Amino acid sequence: MAEYLHSQLSDLLADGAAVKKCAVGLIHGEPMLVEQCAAALIERLLQGEPRDLHCEMIDGLAENIPDALARLNTFSLVPGPKVVWFKEAKLFEGAGGQERLIDQILEACTEEQLDRAAKLFFSLCGRLGLDPLAAGSATRLPAELQPIESAVGEDGVSRMIDHGREQGWRAAQDDDPLQTLIQAIEKGFPDQHFLLITTSARVPKNRKFYKSLQSHGLIVDCHVPMGERKADKQAQEAVLRQIWESRLQAAGKRMHPALFAQLCQLTGFDPATFRDNIDKLVDYSGSRAEITAADLEAVLRRTKSDPIYELTNAVADRDVGMALFYLDTLLKAEWHPLQMLSALANQVRKLLVAKDFLLSVHGRAWRSRMPYPQFQNMVLPAIQSYDAWIAEQTGAWKAPEGEAEKGRKGTRRESLDLALASNPGNAYPVFQILLKADHFGRSELENAMIQLSETDLRLKSTGQDAGVLMKHLIMAICGLQNKAARGERPR
Repeated sequence: MAEYLHSQLSDLLADGAAVKKCAVGLIHGEPMLVEQCAAALIERLLQGEPRDLHCEMIDGLAENIPDALARLNTFSLVPGPKVVWFKEAKLFEGAGGQERLIDQILEACTEEQLDRAAKLFFSLCGRLGLDPLAAGSATRLPAELQPIESAVGEDGVSRMIDHGREQGWRAAQDDDPLQTLIQAIEKGFPDQHFLLITTSARVPKNRKFYKSLQSHGLIVDCHVPMGERKADKQAQEAVLRQIWESRLQAAGKRMHPALFAQLCQLTGFDPATFRDNIDKLVDYSGSRAEITAADLEAVLRRTKSDPIYELTNAVADRDVGMALFYLDTLLKAEWHPLQMLSALANQVRKLLVAKDFLLSVHGRAWRSRMPYPQFQNMVLPAIQSYDAWIAEQTGAWKAPEGEAEKGRKGTRRESLDLALASNPGNAYPVFQILLKADHFGRSELENAMIQLSETDLRLKSTGQDAGVLMKHLIMAICGLQNKAARGERPR
């Protein structure tokens, strides 16, 4: 079967014949959407039968694959459909899985889960090509297993090995735990038996497992683009709006459409928190049919984690209030002040390059109120000409003697750093930075670079409060405009 988006699942489930054609499904992506889609699919597969009798859940560890397949191929005493849910599958990690296995072994030992710890230990030995029974009889464990011995002691390792020996286990020598699962999927399962695999990890589409599922099963993609492009933001908003509408409809409540944006500002793109916040508002509103702005203020607190560009954009807009607000939220989110300082320095550097263009002969076509299409036609060619001129100037700089090769590489990198439109195909950010550069005089930006350097020195060499230093820096950069500096003329 084909791969479906999470938004298409309801239409697919309405077509009972399409669901009956497959005996295995993979749902991967955003955790809350995965949970939601899994619940809907299980409900459709069980066709009204009680879930506790017809659905078995298994921890999605690679070593549990044989157990999952055994349950799928075993007929239940209760007639009807059967779903085995392989939840939060850990099947798609790369070479870093060894450290993860060691952490899980130690966690299982701490929680006194001997059976799970032994399974993980034998799985680790299989990946390392070791015989755990022989390792246990050796006077000293192999180096790869010594971190476990250091943590749980010789007795802890012996207990896991003895438990595995009693169960008759052997270390599987196959490094790819998916191979057994692929063979089982291609062979097929008994009628009305369904294997559901869910994970929040991104599943590589070039793996044989994925291609096998495309041929024999159902794939639901619950990933949501997390970028900042307009299309990404629209996709995120669509997910939150669907949650908003469905939760309110289920509760028989209503909210003014303007409050949706306010809710998004409070949580950001965090579907689980967004859903929980709506549920809190439903409970708080009681018997009232409408949830109001006063309810939001009384119940909810801001949990959105602001990205660093919100701070840099506010500074570039000379919006002191919003810049200080974003500084405070980033500090509470434990961003290091030097990270924010580096981002601000990069933003001021871009503004300085943009200002230099505006004050050059190349920038004469620019008008701050011009529409974007006019900018593309009239100003963008001038920017490309300016970038070529900058590249020519920096290319003429001589490298120190004996460092010719290094100098040539550095010169190329420097010319790219000074390019205003290094990617002319995506010119809208250039248009925006020119608008922001119009808010500053060149001398103000030069002073801002000095202030950034001084703040960097203070952060690294004094015991002054980092938050206070950053606030003083932001207020200095966003200070009252210097009208004399704004009046500079093209050279």
